[in-house]
Amino acid sequence: MKFKEIPKSYIKVILDRLFRFKPAHERYERVFNDILNKFLIAENDEISKIHQLDLQEKINLATEIFNSNISPSKDDKDIKDYIKNEEKRIFHKNELSDIYLEAKLNYKNALDIIKDEPDLKDNLRQIVEFSLLKEDSKKLRKKHSLLFPIEKILLCEGATEEILLEKLCKICGYDFRKEGIYVLGAGGKNQVARKYYNMAEVIKIPIFILLDSDAIQTKELIESKLKPKDKIYIIQNGEFEDILPKKLIINALNCRYNSCLECFEEDFHKNTKTAKELYEIFKQKGFGDFKKADFAKTIKEYIDLHPPKKDELTDEIIKITHMIKTL
Repeated sequence: MKFKEIPKSYIKVILDRLFRFKPAHERYERVFNDILNKFLIAENDEISKIHQLDLQEKINLATEIFNSNISPSKDDKDIKDYIKNEEKRIFHKNELSDIYLEAKLNYKNALDIIKDEPDLKDNLRQIVEFSLLKEDSKKLRKKHSLLFPIEKILLCEGATEEILLEKLCKICGYDFRKEGIYVLGAGGKNQVARKYYNMAEVIKIPIFILLDSDAIQTKELIESKLKPKDKIYIIQNGEFEDILPKKLIINALNCRYNSCLECFEEDFHKNTKTAKELYEIFKQKGFGDFKKADFAKTIKEYIDLHPPKKDELTDEIIKITHMIKTL
């Protein structure tokens, strides 16, 4: 059979998908199917034969197509051992994953092709550094703030936490990128339990779940299946916006909307949810529509420019940081 040449840009796509934070059988199945569909030149009578191939034959064919674009690698053992060890450390055993991980892909020379590409994603930056330097992966993560390899998962409700938790915990002295903390927003409190159930079935590393105070039912659902290594915390009163320091919010808004009417501490009232107050403030001050994700980005940008000190954060943020650190 004949193959099309795989462009350098698509080799980068393939490697990105191979080294994402998912079980091996999910990563490799997608990659190998893409290779066969996009780069195999087959006549009509050959297409039916391809569909009849068993899994190992498809793996071998996809591997052959990939490697035909890559010079043979003689020093892949460290990378292949690392991939297998990480799979064993992070995910529960899966027979399909074991089969896919035996594929004889030329990882080292494929990584050499894309190593100087700009804006490599975290997963690719990490494996490129490992392939070049052959240093301990955790030392590389700390040295270069690579995020990977992942040590813990932080599962939260939505975009505000997903955008801001890393920044706030770093102020408290706990750097997610150096410690390997992977933040995952579930897309709402109603999705958190389902996400946790799915992850708990396949993931071995610890999971920390953060919920708003109105997610009592979700907390109970998770607690019924909570694994000993995992931990759940529910915000004491309100939602994530309520544990942000008011001074931080005010300064960030005034920095972002400095051409409009200023925001003051008097604009916030006790016993009222911060998100509700922000909705009114945005309307009154002419800031536009209040959207949680955009608001979180505004806070993040302000922190990048004017990072507060740890003692300027709320006790609950400090407590959450400590719980994640000690998980």
